[in-house]
Amino acid sequence: MAVAAFCAAGVVEDGPLAGLAGEVGQRSRDGGPVTISYMLPNDGARAVTITHVGLLNSDGLTLEAAHVVPGRFFIGGPYPPETDDEHWANHAPTWRQRVDAVGAVIPAGGGHDLVVGLRPGRLGTSRIDGVEITYTEGGRTYRLESRMKVTICTGPGC
Repeated sequence: MAVAAFCAAGVVEDGPLAGLAGEVGQRSRDGGPVTISYMLPNDGARAVTITHVGLLNSDGLTLEAAHVVPGRFFIGGPYPPETDDEHWANHAPTWRQRVDAVGAVIPAGGGHDLVVGLRPGRLGTSRIDGVEITYTEGGRTYRLESRMKVTICTGPGC
């Protein structure tokens, strides 16, 4: 039904942005949000503009924030990233270049990451099946499901 609605609205699944699959597990030390990043290679000939970011099949996680950064960004640690910590300091220049994901423009051939803050809503494990990104390019609207599964564990049993 949702696919039919997307097709009726002119949204197509196969576009210039590529997603990835896989699985990652992280721990939230204090129950706060965790930083996760998704690669956003633009294989098209033109820039794309992100219009929406959401979670796929969330079980206990909420989207705290979503940004686009140039280049690759790390996975793990608190959100927002502690870029003043010496372990993550080399990511500070990239983090300072972040822009809100909605409205972000990814150039053709651009190597950018979507960086999200995921907040666990309970002790134990929470998970998502990935993120969905809606974007436009050349007057067309596309929908990407980047299916990197994320599990975040909070509490003493982690």
